[in-house]
Amino acid sequence: MTDKKEVITLSREELVGLLDQAAEKATVAAKAEIEKSIKDSATTARKFASNYKGAFASLSEDEQAKLEKKEKMASFVKAVYHKDASSLTLLKGMTEAIGSAGGFVVPEEFAAEVNRIVEDFGLVPKLARKFPMSTDTLNVPRLSATVTVYYPGEATAGTASQPTFEQVVLASKTCVGITPMSNELLADANVSVVDLLVELFAEAIAGMLDNQGFTGTGSPFVGILTDSGVTVVQPANGGGFSTFTGAATPDNLRDLISNVKPWALQGAAFIMHRTVWANVQKQKSSTGGDYFISAANPILSGIAAQGYPSAMAGTLWGYPVYLSDKMPSTTAVSTKFVIFGNLKHLYMGVRQEMGISISESATVGGVSLFETNQSAVRVISRHALAVGLPAAFAVLKTAAS
Repeated sequence: MTDKKEVITLSREELVGLLDQAAEKATVAAKAEIEKSIKDSATTARKFASNYKGAFASLSEDEQAKLEKKEKMASFVKAVYHKDASSLTLLKGMTEAIGSAGGFVVPEEFAAEVNRIVEDFGLVPKLARKFPMSTDTLNVPRLSATVTVYYPGEATAGTASQPTFEQVVLASKTCVGITPMSNELLADANVSVVDLLVELFAEAIAGMLDNQGFTGTGSPFVGILTDSGVTVVQPANGGGFSTFTGAATPDNLRDLISNVKPWALQGAAFIMHRTVWANVQKQKSSTGGDYFISAANPILSGIAAQGYPSAMAGTLWGYPVYLSDKMPSTTAVSTKFVIFGNLKHLYMGVRQEMGISISESATVGGVSLFETNQSAVRVISRHALAVGLPAAFAVLKTAAS
């Protein structure tokens, strides 16, 4: 028996019509499937809220959105730990490696949360002028010489002058933070684990930025205390000014204000170690009054009043006083130890990408993580620091003898 195949001949118009009908049916079916999915999701959300009224339903929309972001971050941490490529592919931005450093670009929510909390821990990330960087180097122009005007007198030709611009170079460097965590925590990472990771790395990054911004010696950044263009106030030898306690007199601190350009005074502040501030507070004027005003509770600020001094500790000569443990605390001769100036003229370049990787075969602090059932979580970020306008700062230095 021979099979017969029927050949149907269609005109172009008829073929297009059939294709349109098929496309319309597919569109209707897809729309119905999407509507069903949305309805099911809404039902699930209502059931979840009903079952967990105390933990979820009472939250505001902003709080619920924040919780969803943290849950996404927790999923990301678990996926990195388990090396779950399929899950990483599903989450936007997580399949891109960070160059030769390895790891994955973290979700925007994780990077944003770290950067937000960094400002609570550190003065430099909180108060410095920030410049977004899309490349590793950014040139920021600044005026080094302005136009000169004068009265030449009658029948005397004027002398031409022009402003001179120079470049402040922001060169981003990689900052690496590593912390060991138990494999149990990472395998079942939840919102609490994310909060812990965010806080640990935010505190570490903020501390490094403050250290480099204030006391950096050029590896990799030059800080305010070591910048050659910043004015140094050093009292004379032989007057008992060779120690921090002796040099930090109200008069010497007042001289710092006189050495900062007037245009920088709006927003200027004193920055010193807490032990130096304690000695300043003990000094009285000749009439018994104070040169300073202490804040009611200078320590309890920052994240939920956990003790990070990102708020001012008081005022001195009418200007805010900020405390930083990254400022010098060990007294020595010829040592710079107090900053006065406007941190808006300390420039901070910010690269938006942040990377994370997890290894259980590393050795951290001489401890084998494999043997102790732990893994090392490594977060890398890139930023740059430079003193933008040195004339906006003055520093106090102890006498040589």
